[in-house]
Amino acid sequence: MAMVEDIGSLKAHEELLKGREVQREEQQFLMARARDSSGVRGHGRDERKDKSKPEAWYGSIQYLVNISAVGAASCVLLFLLVKLRFDHRRIPGPSALAAKLLAVYHATAPQIALHCGADAAQFLLFERASFLVLAAVAAAAVAAALPLNLLAGDAAIADQFFATTISHIPKSSPLLWLHLLLTAAVVAIAHLGISRMEDALRITRFRDGNGNPSDPNSSSVAVFTIMIQGIPKTLAADKTPLKDYFEHKYPGKVYRVIVPFDLCTLEYLAEEWGKVRNKISWLEARMDARNLFHEFAQDETQQEEHWIVRRCKELWAKAAERFGFTDEERLRKLQTKKLVLSSKLSDYKEGRAPGAGIAFVVFKDVYTANKAVRDFRRERKKTPIGRFFPVMELQLERSRWTVERAPPASDIYWNHLGLSKTSLGLRRIAVNTCLILMLLFFSSPLAIISGMQSAARIINVEAMDHAKSWVRGFPAGNDGKLMDRGLLDFSFAMFAHPKF
Repeated sequence: MAMVEDIGSLKAHEELLKGREVQREEQQFLMARARDSSGVRGHGRDERKDKSKPEAWYGSIQYLVNISAVGAASCVLLFLLVKLRFDHRRIPGPSALAAKLLAVYHATAPQIALHCGADAAQFLLFERASFLVLAAVAAAAVAAALPLNLLAGDAAIADQFFATTISHIPKSSPLLWLHLLLTAAVVAIAHLGISRMEDALRITRFRDGNGNPSDPNSSSVAVFTIMIQGIPKTLAADKTPLKDYFEHKYPGKVYRVIVPFDLCTLEYLAEEWGKVRNKISWLEARMDARNLFHEFAQDETQQEEHWIVRRCKELWAKAAERFGFTDEERLRKLQTKKLVLSSKLSDYKEGRAPGAGIAFVVFKDVYTANKAVRDFRRERKKTPIGRFFPVMELQLERSRWTVERAPPASDIYWNHLGLSKTSLGLRRIAVNTCLILMLLFFSSPLAIISGMQSAARIINVEAMDHAKSWVRGFPAGNDGKLMDRGLLDFSFAMFAHPKF
């Protein structure tokens, strides 16, 4: 009996252990299931968090296409609404516009040089060659590099733009050698195109290292002429000292010396004289009409007006006469200004006006013109410090001269003769800066905006964050929607900079 009881107790103990093991396994299974479910929920929260983040408004292919379309549309609208309207006083019709564009397209380099000057012909040749080089490089990139990056690449990249670049191809891939070959092909295409462009630029109406006409059919006086900048403006009234100086330096070789007047000031004076004349005519007509009205209606108006109104008019007339606000005083000032302008314009007619600070010296042969340019450049470089100049050179301000080959007459903006170097430099700096900024923004906007954002964050982080939190509280319109996040980022990147 005791043995049977021991066996029964052993079986009960074994069943108890098995039950505990089953419970432990069930607990472990439940714990593992709970961990899996919590991990899935956390991953879902991360995904939702990532999805809740706004995507950048720049950097994608769609943005690059949009900004390129905006730039192209702006250029076309400027041509249609500004250039054609300025040239033709009104916008031509579709047939006239098509005929004009076809005529420009079929125009040859000599025709362009004849009508617009050699610089215009060179510029169009340069633009045409640059376009062909860029088109060839773009065709090679789109036909070879783009399919290689899209189809052969298998790197994990979520951005669409980076999927079109070499970053889509994994490291240590043999396909990278194809990119090296494509780079060599692009360099060869660019070198060939630039070489052809140099050859084409040599064949223009007037551009040669020795000053000779590069086109044998051309006959330009500019090949015999040098241009001197920085001469005294008083030489326009009497150019004898300058002519004697060149006759002494190159005897028997000088054909003519031309010292133009300050044509910029002449244009301004002529424009002001026309405005003053029109104002005088308008004032005289107004005064005649007022006198005629007072002559016929003075008695009736005096009877109808109250004495207070009449007294106020008298006081106003006395005050206007005292401070010079009457039509008679304005007419007197305008007539005085007209006399002053007329005297200045008469100086131009009689040859006493100031010059533009530029002179043109025409020689009898091309060799002397080339020699003069070389001599003046050599003297400018080798002039020792403390050298004593002759009296004639001091009167002509020889140390300030800048001598170079004269461009053709059609390439000179004659109305700009007389502008100061400061105004010309500021105009050149402003135009070139705007062109460079437009080129940089439309070619690589992602780099520009990212760089501005990084600079703004580095310079003043607190001010940028405070401005963002302040402006985001204001709706952009009546619909209550907040302003676009990308626009805010771009604007704060600009206004956080110290210059703004």
